[in-house]
Amino acid sequence: MRKTIITTRVLLAAAVGAGIAWAGAVPAATMSLAGQWRFSLDPNKEGVQKGFFNSDLPQKISLPGSTDEAHFGTPNPNKPTLDGLYRPYLYEGQAWYQRDIDVPAGWQGKRITLSLERVHWDTRVWVDGTDIGTRDTLIAPHVYELPVGLSPGRHKLTILVDNTKKIDLGRFVSINYEGTQTNWNGLIGKLELRAQDPVSIQDVEVYPDVARKTAKLSITIVNATGKPATGKLTIGATGHPAGGKVPARDVQFTAAEPRSVVTAELPMGANVRLWDEFSPNLYDLTVSLSAKSASAAFSDSQTVTFGMRDLAIHGTQFVMNGRPIYLRGTLECGIFPRTGYPPTDVAEWRRIYRVLKSYGLNFIRFHSWTPPDAAFAAGDLEGVMIQTEGPIANVRVGTDANRDTFVEKELLRVVHTYGNHPSFCLMTLGNEYGGPDELLSKWVGELIQEDSRHLYSSASSAQVTANRQFTESGRPRAVQGTSTAFDFRDIISKQDRPLIGHEIGQWTFFPNFDEMKKYTGVLTARNFELVRDDLSAKHMLDLAPRFVQATGIHAVLLYKEEIELLMRTPGHTGFSLLDLHDYPGQGTALIGLLDPFWDSKGFIAPEKHRQYCGPTVPLLRMTKRTYTADETFTAQIDVAHFGPKDLANAQPLWRIQNEKGGEIASGSLAAVSLPTGKLTPAGEFKTALSKIAAPAKVTVKVSLKGTQFANEWDIWVYPPASAVTAPSGVVAARTWEEAKTALAAGKKVILFPSAVNSEQSLPGKFLPVFWSPVWFPKQQPNTMGILVDPKHPAFAQFPTEFYSNWQWWDLIQSSRTLILNDTPATFRPIVQVIDNFARNDKLGNLLEAQVGEGQLLLCTMDLPGIMEKQPAARQLLRSLYAYVGSPAFRPSQKLETASIDRWFAPSPR
Repeated sequence: MRKTIITTRVLLAAAVGAGIAWAGAVPAATMSLAGQWRFSLDPNKEGVQKGFFNSDLPQKISLPGSTDEAHFGTPNPNKPTLDGLYRPYLYEGQAWYQRDIDVPAGWQGKRITLSLERVHWDTRVWVDGTDIGTRDTLIAPHVYELPVGLSPGRHKLTILVDNTKKIDLGRFVSINYEGTQTNWNGLIGKLELRAQDPVSIQDVEVYPDVARKTAKLSITIVNATGKPATGKLTIGATGHPAGGKVPARDVQFTAAEPRSVVTAELPMGANVRLWDEFSPNLYDLTVSLSAKSASAAFSDSQTVTFGMRDLAIHGTQFVMNGRPIYLRGTLECGIFPRTGYPPTDVAEWRRIYRVLKSYGLNFIRFHSWTPPDAAFAAGDLEGVMIQTEGPIANVRVGTDANRDTFVEKELLRVVHTYGNHPSFCLMTLGNEYGGPDELLSKWVGELIQEDSRHLYSSASSAQVTANRQFTESGRPRAVQGTSTAFDFRDIISKQDRPLIGHEIGQWTFFPNFDEMKKYTGVLTARNFELVRDDLSAKHMLDLAPRFVQATGIHAVLLYKEEIELLMRTPGHTGFSLLDLHDYPGQGTALIGLLDPFWDSKGFIAPEKHRQYCGPTVPLLRMTKRTYTADETFTAQIDVAHFGPKDLANAQPLWRIQNEKGGEIASGSLAAVSLPTGKLTPAGEFKTALSKIAAPAKVTVKVSLKGTQFANEWDIWVYPPASAVTAPSGVVAARTWEEAKTALAAGKKVILFPSAVNSEQSLPGKFLPVFWSPVWFPKQQPNTMGILVDPKHPAFAQFPTEFYSNWQWWDLIQSSRTLILNDTPATFRPIVQVIDNFARNDKLGNLLEAQVGEGQLLLCTMDLPGIMEKQPAARQLLRSLYAYVGSPAFRPSQKLETASIDRWFAPSPR
């Protein structure tokens, strides 16, 4: 540890017995300033010149709070867009806050400080018209020392807040991005006055030394007397929730300077309790001061909470208290739609973290911002590991000296303001930016030297420095196909430090219009209204609830596979999802299993999510997900175990069951030892699939006997390969001209077109939109999976759900998606491809219609072309042939030949 102020000589006294002796010291007195304040906007920035601080301001506002909440500012003149939520009131500039304070008689001669917990961006303070100074931090409290000798009685306190963006920290920096937290103006969190003796404790930093079972202390003492002071510090600690006291120690000190640092050690005892995600043991450490200067006596007391934990690196893994850990995390980007600003109470953060842990996560990354102290305190209590970041994103440093200076100061403020929290584990310089290596390396080096309690890296997923302690990167990532045998071991084996998966997932969900009523605060979901109105104009609003469900379940399947892909990679150290909950900015990026309020969307239960995203996860390696009944199913079982201790004699069990839960086959493997902190192969099993009544979807379940650890995967089993031919009386055509002729003759036709007009269609793709169709409009095809009716007779021999599942992968990948906007308003395809919510085209790749005197079943999936290698294609083709040859094939919808002609006109060169 390193401190940037004068260090004084320290004498250690003997311990003061088994109990804690507080030396008669009392904690500082505090006065909350929450309540009604006088207020005035100052859009022309003329209040200083006009002396607003000398007169009573004309309006009222409640604090803590913001101008948005009070409906001050300019009504938003802009029209809503799909870029994100809508802010009804806009204000960027100076705003004045004022109230009277009554200084108690008992504060006579005290050192009085004013603390403003969280502000955007600058503040300036006056007391009784006297200018006290300015502060300009976005991530730490604004603290002012009020005039020495402030008399008891009433005084006028005036605060000028200026949220003007004076430095470009990046358009999308989470600390004040309009798409999430917004650049609010106000004063939030604790607003208070604090009275201490002239010789008092300013700060206590605790550096755990787990190996030696001691806590190293750095205690900053303020001496405002102007004369040397001597005294004693009594240091002790009490554990919680387990209780138990640590014997106190006395430390003698001399404070000759206005600020001095006392260093000491506190033995924590042989039975010290360590902090981690499973046992978040904490200690309340109290430092009491008694001092003398000349003939005056002074006392003070301060309590801080810390945890005994050691975070280190071994190869490509993080190690906590000697145990390798795996980070399963999500981002938080300042998403608080009701207030705009983050919560400053521990209870709300504990609620968020309990939701997070219920889904099996243990880690959260605060993207390009640092949250208030309550977020760290809640992480301490809930056992959540935190990565925080400098307040800068996506903008190159080294080109603006003012920005560089500000960012460097903010980085150091982060570690000194929040460093005691054991939940504070990792820190990066910010998000996705670079600059001169000399500058970036300097900042990383300063953090490493300044505070050893955390691990540091250059900006997340960006230019790296040689002195970084870990890497966060967006590579490797992504779903690779239907196989679960693949992993990224070749990439991880080349790493020389831990690599965290950066912003994993980003699979999109269709907007749920029922969610709009939850936006009751400073941001409203006008973007959802735009989507709703567009769907209505295109006669598909009735499909919206089914779009929500189909895209949601599809996205969950992809999140499961991508998480498992990383967890089955040996030596991988963890990931942060983007996101467990929605990101409402950057083009309405609905990429969460939860909404922005951390409420479930209903697609997967937390306990189900923990099966594949938890401390102990059984994993299955299989080369494909579609089989025929004459094959043998072969799979390998691995177990990713990062629980609190080793699991001895863990016996893997496997079971294959049908859709009603009936057992088809089962077995067990030899018991294995599962050391914590690694991926362990647990054996292979094989079973014939001949007992399965094909075609069928079945579920493979793997569990560990006698535990709650289990996981499952769906596979599809089809009849053995055999000839598939069109039924008699049905024309199987490969061109529209051939089909058109047969239809004119009143025949039944099934058409698999070998070519489709490129302007009337889109390429088929199983994977949905990445991040946002607004943000990345050039993605191809920018669609969101499929919607089908499983009970439609076309699928009588092809088991399917109403959403995209893995058996559709090859079918969709081999397709062209028809644009059906010109069909009648009520026309619905059998397989509807769900378009992205920014475009809302009517799309499909399987449809039926009465065309003239004939009947048409049109499929733009190339089933005949891939059926030899893909059993799902062969089986769907068999099912479609059976349907079109049956009496059930009686299309009720009509299409004109001329409309279909456009789909098959020659494509432009």
